[in-house]
Amino acid sequence: MARPSSPTTKNFLRILSDPQRMILLSAGNGDLSKGFENVLALYQYAHNEGYRSDMDMSSLRMEFADKETTLSR
Repeated sequence: MARPSSPTTKNFLRILSDPQRMILLSAGNGDLSKGFENVLALYQYAHNEGYRSDMDMSSLRMEFADKETTLSR
């Protein structure tokens, strides 16, 4: 395990497991950096909606806008 980061850390290096790499690649449409940014954006959205890291992930509920309904408004 790497040394823990501090709140002032600007860069960090972590070795990704294959599943972690696949998640970031999927989230970034093949781009690890974009995937990392998208995962951060998703967490920011969840946090703004009231989710906190000490809560069960099962407490999250996701709804997706219907494209036809969205476009017709």
